[in-house]
Amino acid sequence: MKAAVLLIALIPSIADAGNFATCLLDKLPGVQNDVAAHAVYQVCAAQHPGAFAAVKQGAGRGWFGYAAGADCTMKKAGETRSLRAAGLIGSACRRLYDAPVDWSQYELVGAGR
Repeated sequence: MKAAVLLIALIPSIADAGNFATCLLDKLPGVQNDVAAHAVYQVCAAQHPGAFAAVKQGAGRGWFGYAAGADCTMKKAGETRSLRAAGLIGSACRRLYDAPVDWSQYELVGAGR
């Protein structure tokens, strides 16, 4: 019974495993130059239409994910020489692991006047 509950809890993170951001994180770490980084971007964009816009903010959060995008970026981009690749890794990490912004706490200034 406990195993079934654990499996059900893990299904959302498994379902989100194949998206644009995870494609970048699978292929970009260790990339040495910007030309190769751009090629990885093109491959992932072709495989995952909508690119970052199709990835729900915080989709990678969960028990087995990183605590925040900065933790992921430190780990994944640390050995990457290409600045373009490192920047894309950071963007993918923030999209997957940073919490969504709660916009309900903000008010439009001058709205309704």
